[in-house]
Amino acid sequence: MTTDVVITGVGIVNAAFTGASEALGAYLTSPRPAAPSFAAGAPGIALADEALSRLVDATEARRMSRVSQLAVAAARLALADARIAGDTPLGLVIGTEFGDLRSTKAFADGYLQRGPAGLSALLFPNTVMNTMAAATSIAVRSREASVTVNAPLVAGELAVARAAAAVANGRLPVALAGGVDQLDGDIVRMIGRLGGAGETHGEGAAFVVLEPRAAAVARGVPILGRIAGWASRVLTARPYGVGRGTTSAAIATALRDADVAAPDVRWIYRSASGDAARDRWEDEVLGDDLVGRPSATLRRDIGRHSGLGALRVAAAAWTARSGLLPSDGGDVVRVPIGPGLVHGLARGGTHVALVVTS
Repeated sequence: MTTDVVITGVGIVNAAFTGASEALGAYLTSPRPAAPSFAAGAPGIALADEALSRLVDATEARRMSRVSQLAVAAARLALADARIAGDTPLGLVIGTEFGDLRSTKAFADGYLQRGPAGLSALLFPNTVMNTMAAATSIAVRSREASVTVNAPLVAGELAVARAAAAVANGRLPVALAGGVDQLDGDIVRMIGRLGGAGETHGEGAAFVVLEPRAAAVARGVPILGRIAGWASRVLTARPYGVGRGTTSAAIATALRDADVAAPDVRWIYRSASGDAARDRWEDEVLGDDLVGRPSATLRRDIGRHSGLGALRVAAAAWTARSGLLPSDGGDVVRVPIGPGLVHGLARGGTHVALVVTS
């Protein structure tokens, strides 16, 4: 690492709340309902269509699929929060688990039902995994590198880690990084059959703006937090399976680069999702030095989607400043001020660790 990487903007769109850094702080400190609110008939925690329509212009919405609208709305909120002008050299890293699967299914159904005449030229561009990155790049005029990270469960955290590395090494002057997914009943049923039946699913997008500290100071914008260390690795496991390995090179590397010892980590944002087997594996990977730390997941009334990983990074920056951690029970607990860890571990072994400080 050669550059001090800081967070200067946050943008979040999901069923629980929508907004920038102030909205995040208000959400994390406000009493939350005893149980998540599910839209009638939805397979998880769904964002109402009318709520999304208030965030994206109707003319734009006609040209973009729903998942791309989620990404564009959250990206604009983050850039406005960071006071990033439209002519700023900007790169984009988006994490997604499933991409625009809804459009992909509709495209395939057209062929299966009507043959070649049923293929839609309008739907076809949305069948590629980077369609959300393309739509967002156009909408926010991002002219630097555009990268899509596809990974189960931890795509949001992984995108932020990749973007932090690009900013630190000078490959991107400013990075907009985060994750997005939309709720889909077929996906929920498939994951349940694969072993994740206890998970709560959701949808939405979350982005953070990353830039060198010197650039943020020169612009005179508030610094919301610092990403002091990051790493991603793979632990051996069968595809979508839970492995036996528990030695975490990702955590060790992130802590080393941040110059933080494991006992000095004060709190953790974990990727626990209600998948009992994977959550037990995460306990083993965190190990005795970390598993007993105060922790939060934010999954209860937001649900599993790639935006949640980036949201945890933004929430970690807020906790590092405030010394407050939102528990999964809905209350807020006071924790020691100091460095925290954002940790992600997916079935299949994709493994991410970020050390976040004030």
